Amino acid sequence: MAARMSSWWSVVGVLIGLELRQRLRTTRWRITLAVTFTVISLAVFGSMYLALSVDEADANYDGWARNLYAVVLGVELFLGVVLAPTLTATSINGDRKDATLAVVQATPISHWQLAVGKLLGSWVSCLALVAVASPYLVWGIVAAPYGVGISVLGVIVLCLIFLCYCGIGLGYSALTARPAGSAVLTQATVFFLVLGLPALFGLLYTTTAEDHVVVEADYTYADDATYDSFPECRDVTAVRSYNHTERIWWLLAPNPFLMLPDVVAAHDNPSVRVWPTDQRPPDPSVARPVAELLSTARTGPYVAEPTCAESMSTYSSDGSITGFYQKQVAFESADVGRSWYLGLAVNVILGALGLTVAARRLRVPARTLPRGVRIA
Repeated sequence: MAARMSSWWSVVGVLIGLELRQRLRTTRWRITLAVTFTVISLAVFGSMYLALSVDEADANYDGWARNLYAVVLGVELFLGVVLAPTLTATSINGDRKDATLAVVQATPISHWQLAVGKLLGSWVSCLALVAVASPYLVWGIVAAPYGVGISVLGVIVLCLIFLCYCGIGLGYSALTARPAGSAVLTQATVFFLVLGLPALFGLLYTTTAEDHVVVEADYTYADDATYDSFPECRDVTAVRSYNHTERIWWLLAPNPFLMLPDVVAAHDNPSVRVWPTDQRPPDPSVARPVAELLSTARTGPYVAEPTCAESMSTYSSDGSITGFYQKQVAFESADVGRSWYLGLAVNVILGALGLTVAARRLRVPARTLPRGVRIA
């Protein structure tokens, strides 16, 4: 059994090599990598210049270095969203158009081996983006407040997202006859995950509103009150509207720009609302606020309002929040770091679906073919 599996994967390895050599015949990949390295370098040193040139007390290298990992991973993800689907969107129908696919299908290999070989070959090509940015990634991992293990996990999740997008492109490449059509469909699907689902979340946001009866503080001033007098406070019952985003939060889960911050945010410095004091804790990186937005959407609203007793003890002596606001922040941040694997699972399912479609379309002998699609 082990020998059979080894033989199966050795054939896949040969197909991966063929896929890579076919891409290396042109010199465009060198230009692409050079442009990628230039863009990442501009993002890194441009952000450093902007951060250190700001005339503020906290404008220092440490503050910028905390965000370097997020900056590099964000630029990598943006470039990968554009490149990863394109690498496989023409992998099958392009070879069929060039009359080279039938030559490979005539060999004693299975349709699953061919599909997996093309998928992994395109994925390895896409991982060249990560390899080009490796100096900046190492720099960011060392400087990040998350720890080496969590930072490496974020890079692994980034690579898996690229693999899922390659699988989506492979499926469209097998379904459509024209490479241009499959490229457009693949990009449309990926951008629907990135932009379309958050837009749908925004459209449905108003539909989640629901009224609740809560007890809140009500302040009134006496008729003869002076400027420095305190108002009278009493707890009253009121009806307030809250948006229950926990019903539609899953629309945001597959978004890679929310997934990656959620991977590392649980190990970041928490966002604490404090008065400016000497005891102020270090600020978190940009990943933490983004992950808290996803957590707030998942937990839903904190259905309560500050009462008189809670309003009088809002801040402690060092300026940190206490009482009601402390409980509200704890409630809204409860799901930080707990949503990324659900979003990754959705992307894995879509990528696996694309791979399955491609394997079925590569079956020989072919049962039916769409109009305009030829075997050779």
